[in-house]
Amino acid sequence: MTAKVEEALRFISRFAWLNITWIGFTLLGGVILGLFPATYALFTMVQRWVRDGEQDGVWKAFKHVYKQKFWQANGAGWLLAVIGAVLFINYQVIVNAGGSLPLLVVLAFLFVVSFYALMLIMIFPVWVFYQGGIMQALSYTARFILGRLHVALGFAVIVWGGVYLSLAFPALILFFSGSVLAYMLAWFLNRSIERLTMKTQLKQEGWQQS
Repeated sequence: MTAKVEEALRFISRFAWLNITWIGFTLLGGVILGLFPATYALFTMVQRWVRDGEQDGVWKAFKHVYKQKFWQANGAGWLLAVIGAVLFINYQVIVNAGGSLPLLVVLAFLFVVSFYALMLIMIFPVWVFYQGGIMQALSYTARFILGRLHVALGFAVIVWGGVYLSLAFPALILFFSGSVLAYMLAWFLNRSIERLTMKTQLKQEGWQQS
C-alpha cells in the first residue's frame, strides 16, 4: 500500500514539476519569446515519457531542448500567430459586411478557421514526434489533419476537456494543466500512429498473401 502511495505521489509531483518548469521557461523568455520554445520542450519531455517511461533530470533536459529549439520554435509559433491575426482581420471584415457576403465565402472562412485551430493544437506534438524543420512540421501536421480527421477531432476534444477542467479548478493551471494535457496529446498521438502502422502492416501482409 505504501509503495502504491509513493508511486502515486511521485507521479503527481513529476507532472507538477514539469508544469512549473514549462511556466518558468515561458516567463524566462518574457512570454512573447518563451512560450513557443517552452511548449516544444514540454512536448519533447512528455513524448519521452510516453515512449520510454519515467525519466529523471527534467530541468536539465528541458533547458537543453529549450535552448536548442528556441529560434526554430519561435519561427513556427509566430508564423501561426501572424496567420491568426490575418484570420481575425478577415473575421472583422465578415462581421462588418453583415449579410452581404455569399454563404459560400462564410463557410469557406469557417473551414479555414477550423483547420487553423487544429493546426494550433497539433503542430507541437506532431513536430516533436516526426522532428524536422518548420516547413516540414507544418506539412506533417496539415497532412495528418487531412488524412486522419477523426484523430484530429479527438485532439480537439482532449484540449477542450483540459481547458474546461482548468477553468473549473484554477489551481490546476499552475501545477498540472500544461503537463497533463501535453502528456494526453502525446499519448493519443502515439497510439493513433501505432494503430495506423499496424493497419498498414496488416494490409501489406494481406496483399502479399493474395
